[in-house]
Amino acid sequence: MPVPEASVIIAAAGAGRRFAEIGGPLNGRTPEERPSKVFALLAGRPVLAHTLDCFARVPSVAEIVVALPADKVEWAKQTFSNPLTGGRRLRFVVGGSDRMESVSQALDATDRSTELVVVHDAVRPLIRREIIEQALHAAVEHGAAVVGRPVDHTVKAVAKDGRVIHTVPREGLWLAQTPQVFRREVLMQAYQHRGNLVGAVTDDAQLVEAMGQAVVMVPGDACNLKITTPEDLRICEMLLAAGWPFGA
Repeated sequence: MPVPEASVIIAAAGAGRRFAEIGGPLNGRTPEERPSKVFALLAGRPVLAHTLDCFARVPSVAEIVVALPADKVEWAKQTFSNPLTGGRRLRFVVGGSDRMESVSQALDATDRSTELVVVHDAVRPLIRREIIEQALHAAVEHGAAVVGRPVDHTVKAVAKDGRVIHTVPREGLWLAQTPQVFRREVLMQAYQHRGNLVGAVTDDAQLVEAMGQAVVMVPGDACNLKITTPEDLRICEMLLAAGWPFGA
């Protein structure tokens, strides 16, 4: 099944407070000047640069829209080449007060002629091209797809005082990752109705699920790490040094 053109939204407007609080790398800066995890250096380049490269290699990607903090937009325009590899269009927009608002604003900035929309965390810089393409194909067929991995650890429900309440059966449980891919009309409708949801919304697929739209899971891999701590950054460094993407 042929894959139509896709717009990619990179969510990069988060403050990354946890990364900074526990000591992201200084790279010659004072603690107050420590960069957020999106701009931390990974193998000598900003994390965001690696993430952009992953999607610029996918033939059906027509454009990439990155949601950033307001004070980083001009810096990004000067730092990253436009267009990217293969002529992919690249633009930067100011993100919102939370992830959902940032994705919404980036969605408004995408080219409405593309049939698919991909949403990806900027701090997952080691997503393989093959997995992106599998998710694109799944979204064409089903309308919505999420990359993830089955839970393979024992899971405990724990009280605030640290006491284990019970062991959670892990059969059928998956850890959602990104990218998450949607037919454009599906994601736009989900965002138009996002105000109807009660409680916390943690990813875009949750909005789509709330409409009753089927979402399928696409198997990811362990290298698709989300950089949350300095240790995660170091693991990504080691994976790149070891030859990631392995066998490509």
